[in-house]
Amino acid sequence: MRLLCLDCGGVAVNMEGLKCCPHCQSQAVPADLDDSVTIQITNHELRVLTMWASNWARRMSRPGSDLNKPISTILTRLGTQTSAALTLSQEIADIRQAMPDSEVKVYNDRGEVLDL
Repeated sequence: MRLLCLDCGGVAVNMEGLKCCPHCQSQAVPADLDDSVTIQITNHELRVLTMWASNWARRMSRPGSDLNKPISTILTRLGTQTSAALTLSQEIADIRQAMPDSEVKVYNDRGEVLDL
């Protein structure tokens, strides 16, 4: 069995005596890499799911609990499998790179400019 730490992306192969991730010492429940699945969705569907997940994790994170770690790790793994922008900040960065002479601003629901 190969275990994947969702906090750092590290893989553990030797489970004997394992109480935490050997790479980052996280005690979060790891994923079983041997229990992987293949799904078929469009890049747009994937982008919708990942943008909502990253936004939800950012909004729900509380002091002492970082929900962004597993979402970020999962997005990193997904990013190696597609060229699609999987987060809003990545999408904005791609737009800025494609149109360097334009000014791209993103606002939150209170009308404040977000630093993306």
